Amino acid sequence: MLNQKSLSAFLILADTGNFQEAAKRMGVSNASLSRYVAMAETQVGFALFHRKRGNSGLTRDGQAFLKVARKLQTELQACERQIAHIRSDTGQTVHIGCGPLTPRTLIKPAIEGALQTLSDLKVRVSVSARQAPIEMLESGEIDIYVGDLTHTPETENIELMMFEKRAVVFAAHVDHPLHSASVCALSDVFDYSFASPHLHKHWRAALTKALGGTEEAAEKVRALPQIESDDYAFLTSLLGDNTLVVGGMPETFAELVSTGSVKLIETDPQITWNICAARKSGQGQPVVDLLWQQLKELIA
Repeated sequence: MLNQKSLSAFLILADTGNFQEAAKRMGVSNASLSRYVAMAETQVGFALFHRKRGNSGLTRDGQAFLKVARKLQTELQACERQIAHIRSDTGQTVHIGCGPLTPRTLIKPAIEGALQTLSDLKVRVSVSARQAPIEMLESGEIDIYVGDLTHTPETENIELMMFEKRAVVFAAHVDHPLHSASVCALSDVFDYSFASPHLHKHWRAALTKALGGTEEAAEKVRALPQIESDDYAFLTSLLGDNTLVVGGMPETFAELVSTGSVKLIETDPQITWNICAARKSGQGQPVVDLLWQQLKELIA
């Protein structure tokens, strides 16, 4: 396995093709650079460079190894960042991963409750509709995930907690045409510009079914959304446009609704969302247990 010095020497020399320039960029002497490159060749078991006066080109094996080395460097840098996070943590940090619909709905009240018990609690929240939660839990990248996990295969080492189904709502500017009817067909909502977080395949399947399950419905859903972002602060800022519809949770739009600038749209049929929380079984970390308990108290 290459160490950081020999890996850096290989990549820098491969980039410059010149020993003197590579040594200067790496901040070492020519002799040190030569030693690091020799170490790299010993560690991989084949020649990486053709030695020529002034210039050093990659051998065929060196060219094949270059892609591997770049990937290894990326992985080492990611590892160093994770180690830095571990060093900076005091043992009071909980890492939460969640989908865009849950931060105000569940994450915010759970954190507020936990802070009343442990005022120096630290929480790091990663919001994305494209996360791979089970893999992140198993690798230790996150401690708790909150979002849609109803289609996740059963795993022995993951503890799941189901929440009551929640209705997904749609919101639009008070002057939007859809507000002219007390209840509008769900299909009518998508006749207008629609903004939402990323719609993964299970959301698309649910919307297609709600719209009748036809090929026409599937085609309509495939075109969604017109504007995609996992940042709800950005999505709700778009509601000044009286032609746009945004989908989300009631809590997402509560402040704008209270000002009278935005109204919720009642649809038929109504879409519901299955929300789960997940954590790795047998963690035994008090701070994780504290957040987990706060989430459990929200199931009512």
